[in-house]
Amino acid sequence: MTRSRFSGLAGLVLTLVFSSLAIPADDTFKLKPANKYPARQKQDKVTVAVKPFHTDKEIKGAFGKAKPMKHGFLPVLVVINNNSDDALGLEDLMVRFITSDRDGIEPTSAEDLAYYQPNTRPKERPRYIPGIPGLNRPKVKKGPLARPEISSRAFQAPVVPPRSSVGGFFYYQAGTESNPIPGAAIYISGIRNLNTGRDLFYFEISLDKYR
Repeated sequence: MTRSRFSGLAGLVLTLVFSSLAIPADDTFKLKPANKYPARQKQDKVTVAVKPFHTDKEIKGAFGKAKPMKHGFLPVLVVINNNSDDALGLEDLMVRFITSDRDGIEPTSAEDLAYYQPNTRPKERPRYIPGIPGLNRPKVKKGPLARPEISSRAFQAPVVPPRSSVGGFFYYQAGTESNPIPGAAIYISGIRNLNTGRDLFYFEISLDKYR
């Protein structure tokens, strides 16, 4: 792809990204630039920052009445700053929570969290086959985490346009019995330079600065 064609695509992508990440006008939660968070890594002109939201004050400031930590789900904010002239593709983005024992935990989607019920494991939203008699859409009761603050703050960006930042939360079932942050890290891979087609080297960012 030539740079002129790429520039036009980047402009369209920029519009799509910010329309998909629109925040209500009365929202008090604001993202900071990636370089303002203590836990961050930089590769060339790309900076990735992470921040776990663990305390009651942090949770209330970001999610209002929703209490993901009460149910064992740790929200981790991920902010990606792209200070280069090339857009970054996030189609293959993987963001894992690495425990102090080096176990990897995949994020639970905001959609699945909406159907979480206390004392059960989160389940995927039931599937159904439309248009077949007798197979109606199943009715499933939503749980205490089916709140707009959870879904609207989830990481959604498909790309990071040039000279731009995107951010959002990933949710990890880390449990309620102990503090999951000491010794833990966030492992991020699958960020691709859309101009060269090459993936960036992975990021592994320790959370110890938040312990």
